[in-house]
Amino acid sequence: MPIHYRFYETLTDSALLEGVWDLLCRYDHEFIPPLSAREHTDQSDLTNGSAGTQEPKRYFEELKEQSCWLAEDQERVIGFMSFRPHYVYEDRDDPVDTLYVTTVIVDQAYRGQGITTHLYAELERIAKQRKQPMMTRTWSTNEGHIRVLNKISMQEIKRIKDGRGPGVDTVYYRKDI
Repeated sequence: MPIHYRFYETLTDSALLEGVWDLLCRYDHEFIPPLSAREHTDQSDLTNGSAGTQEPKRYFEELKEQSCWLAEDQERVIGFMSFRPHYVYEDRDDPVDTLYVTTVIVDQAYRGQGITTHLYAELERIAKQRKQPMMTRTWSTNEGHIRVLNKISMQEIKRIKDGRGPGVDTVYYRKDI
């Protein structure tokens, strides 16, 4: 079966929310820091917080208020991209209203099939319609995500040395449309 991509201003369908929750819980500790250790989806200080031993409930509650793209295979959520449609990054000389990607997760069994690239392409269509830049951040050792960001021509705009702990920088990317 082909993978289907659908956009939601806010996700309210309980079965789809359950699919997103499942992905958040299964891949929580692949993030640095874990999503369960974060207070919210665009938290700037990523070096503090709990050890992330519980489920990412706070993170999920905030994520439910965001827009998202879902990737589905036979009505099962296999990946998603959540984003804030009006995020102003003010830590630069050119603060601008952006589409800010907060979370991207693809199920391990589906990785390497271009799903993340496709999700970013869908977001770029929205960015072009709205004439808004796209923006995200990741950690410096997240090679798979950084490879996708480079592939779609996002530019590194800021790096916070050791922003996620010793030897792990926080890296911000933006693509102007």
